[in-house]
Amino acid sequence: MTVTALIIGPTDSTNAETEKCMSTKHTRKANEVDANGIEVHFSPEVKSAFADLAGAAHFSKDFDGDILSIVQDWAAGKPTSVHSVFTALPLIAEETFKHVRATGDERAAEAWRELCLKMSEKGFTLTPLRRIGK
Repeated sequence: MTVTALIIGPTDSTNAETEKCMSTKHTRKANEVDANGIEVHFSPEVKSAFADLAGAAHFSKDFDGDILSIVQDWAAGKPTSVHSVFTALPLIAEETFKHVRATGDERAAEAWRELCLKMSEKGFTLTPLRRIGK
């Protein structure tokens, strides 16, 4: 994308330099963030909340087994990508709410509240994935 500044007023060398500078700044390609290339490491508190949720939903017929596996992996400290977190967290929320509505399980509801609280309090760190051959 090329952006050219429109300068209103007298033209002198300063305005020409400003126009050139502004045009150049906006033509540089922005670096894209690869959500699969950034690893998420959950804090011990968040892992504990995931473990509590996994324990509460372990034998539930109302909690999807594949989603439960993700919760268990994260509770165990398995690193994941930013993409996976963005994809899985809404599904975990959906399964949790479905389980709580069906069973009235206060342990699962409390685990979800704790997870939300701890996640927003520096509940994770991000690190770039190491690429082989780079």
